[in-house]
Amino acid sequence: MNQDNWTRRGFLAAATAAALAPRARGFTPSETIHMGIIGLGARGSQMLPVFLGQPGVRFVAVCDAVLNRRVWGKAQVDAKNGDTACKMFRDWREMLALPDIDAVYIATGDRWHARLAISAMRAGKDVYCEKPISLSIAEGEAVMRASELYQRIYQGGVQRRNVGNFVRALDIARSGRIGRLKTLHAGMAAMGRSAKNHYLPEQPLPEKDVIDWDIWSGPAPMRPFNADYVLKGLWHSEYDYHGDLTEWGSHTVDLCQLALGRELTAPVRYVPVGPKELRAYYKDGVELVLRQDGFKNSCAVRFEGDEGWVEADDSGSVYVSDPRLLEGHAIKHESWQRPVAHPAEFIACVRSRLRPSAPADALHFSHVACHAATVAYHLNRELVFDLATCTFPGQPDATKRLARSNRAPWIL
Repeated sequence: MNQDNWTRRGFLAAATAAALAPRARGFTPSETIHMGIIGLGARGSQMLPVFLGQPGVRFVAVCDAVLNRRVWGKAQVDAKNGDTACKMFRDWREMLALPDIDAVYIATGDRWHARLAISAMRAGKDVYCEKPISLSIAEGEAVMRASELYQRIYQGGVQRRNVGNFVRALDIARSGRIGRLKTLHAGMAAMGRSAKNHYLPEQPLPEKDVIDWDIWSGPAPMRPFNADYVLKGLWHSEYDYHGDLTEWGSHTVDLCQLALGRELTAPVRYVPVGPKELRAYYKDGVELVLRQDGFKNSCAVRFEGDEGWVEADDSGSVYVSDPRLLEGHAIKHESWQRPVAHPAEFIACVRSRLRPSAPADALHFSHVACHAATVAYHLNRELVFDLATCTFPGQPDATKRLARSNRAPWIL
């Protein structure tokens, strides 16, 4: 099987080898977990120091398609380790071939997340991967199946599952103290920012060692080089590279599904109601509102029951319909930008082999909701979604949009 082929046939062909391979062992508390990082842009540079600070963790390799970033990453690792042994890689395939890496932190752009996670798990590495876990339903399904097949720990970077005020809001919502949940609100930002491609003007292509444009582009359709995609993060506004409603929905829709206890399902009807709002409905009529406005802070969620409501956001606060809902419970405050609890849980699960709080299967279904919502939002029309087939029955133009172009050799 081609190492970079993720077809269903490829997974079936790998099943025998996976069944015969030794089961992943746990680590003793005294053993060091060796890690590598792929992607040292904005998020990777934020979180590398957090991972470096985890007890019993030693980074041995850094990888990025941009020379300056991998040089910076090596310097951070070497300073922490007190030596110069950290290896630098431009091509992630070379890094994953290292036998002494136990786990990988993936912080590239969205287009790479699924493929890198699958390749890492196939190589026997556990994975902490930034959100979104996929840019299509097929990608998310492949990540979920790879985690099961290769028996690897997978933790998605939806850190608000472990941030104190969000945890408190979830506890209240699931306790029954606000009654039966009927409407849940998922805060969004910049809805529609990547609904299309804008194409920046072409610039001279740098040397491959400085910026490897082919590797940076990955499975996205190849386009003329412009440094602003890479160095200024303007890829966020391009549909080829970005998932639009998955940017915030991978956090907020995920929390809403968690509050409902519906991590392995998704809404079945999606109704755009304007440029800054979309409403989705589960089979039993429970409403999920994706909206950009009306919240006090970023990444807000609001859970409404028939007896009250609770809301949380990136301020660290919890807002409630009745102050008594907060009595007797302290809220543990932690930065959502550089969280410690979520990576620490990942490291603990690498040691214990226990299921983490943000596994691939649960995140796949919250992303299914985001992908379906994105299609309805972009087409600006109501769509009915079939969970069994992951299609919009009778709407071939909408169903087609659930897939993504994959540039060879990065074919799903």
